[in-house]
Amino acid sequence: MTGADSHRYVLVEDRGPVRILTMNEPERMNPIGDGLRHQLLEALIEAGSNASVRALVLTGAGRQFSAGADVKQMQASTGPDPLRSKRRMKVLHDVIRALAAGPKPVVAATEGAAFGAGLSVLCACDWIVAGEGARVGGAFGRIGLAAECGILWSLPPRIGAARTRDLLFTGRSVKAPEAVELGLCDELVGAGQALDRAIAKAESYLDTAPLSIASIKAAMAELPGDLERVLGIETHQQPMMSMTADHKEARAAFAEKRKPHFSGR
Repeated sequence: MTGADSHRYVLVEDRGPVRILTMNEPERMNPIGDGLRHQLLEALIEAGSNASVRALVLTGAGRQFSAGADVKQMQASTGPDPLRSKRRMKVLHDVIRALAAGPKPVVAATEGAAFGAGLSVLCACDWIVAGEGARVGGAFGRIGLAAECGILWSLPPRIGAARTRDLLFTGRSVKAPEAVELGLCDELVGAGQALDRAIAKAESYLDTAPLSIASIKAAMAELPGDLERVLGIETHQQPMMSMTADHKEARAAFAEKRKPHFSGR
């Protein structure tokens, strides 16, 4: 890669058979833009086919997990483009498939923020370790978009349907202790300790047969409902939502650092 594309949005490190993938744009809280989603997908595919890699840890640089989708990339310079939206969404859907249904167990380590698509990526992992200062939230509606990245498949089994609706309807931020109490995150550790604990958790899976884990993940991706159906609904909804006046207003409010004024159009 050359020029602006030469940035390493995903860092790869092996600790024996555990591979650590670090989302790496800390100055912007690791937004899930085009560069990151492509590199993360490549890293997940390679790890999934690498027999020496037995488990994965996913984390973010700079004591943040991810602030979510990159708002600056949401709109093409030529105006609304639903086909562009579908192309960008496909890569992110493939990331979710690789995390949720791929053959290797994935432990997430989150410190700081995991919002929007960042929360969706977090929930697609098999086990979530949260540092004391972590915060999570699904503020899709606050930027005039539909919930995405399979979160309507991954979040309800964790916290229930009613709490999923409430979290997404309000877009509120949930601190780590409440997230663990709700079941949104699985384990709470001291601030700065999430990565070490996640590595230890990933190592606890190493005595289980790899094909057994792969078969469990493949089966659970179809339970309690079909992940593919949820991703298909998103592929229909999100390009249409990206063309609404409310989403345009949300982008302008983000750029101007003000509260958006939604009109329902």
